[in-house]
Amino acid sequence: MDYIYGNNNKVLIKDFPDSFLKTHLQQQLVDNQVGRIIITGIHSEICVDTTCRRAFSLGYDVFILVEDGHSTCDSDILKACQIINHHNNINDQWFAKVKKTKILVFSIISCLFS
Repeated sequence: MDYIYGNNNKVLIKDFPDSFLKTHLQQQLVDNQVGRIIITGIHSEICVDTTCRRAFSLGYDVFILVEDGHSTCDSDILKACQIINHHNNINDQWFAKVKKTKILVFSIISCLFS
């Protein structure tokens, strides 16, 4: 893990769609007692979906896929918006709580000032 500009933000360098596979992500989450994961990213149908499913299988029971916080490209058979909507729907049914950015930001701010 590398630090960006001296902040506590960390960059995960990965070679596979699963953000947990052959990375230090799980250990970093355990070491820092992280119980809530917020997932965003590119390639909804590959990296984002795989990471959501893996977080679920690892027992993270409170994690969020940001509904409007991931994207992809049109495929030969589906438009990007269809792929995104499909993965939001599937993940919301099984693997993650799917929330819009504005709802998530409001929730975070409410927690900070309550």
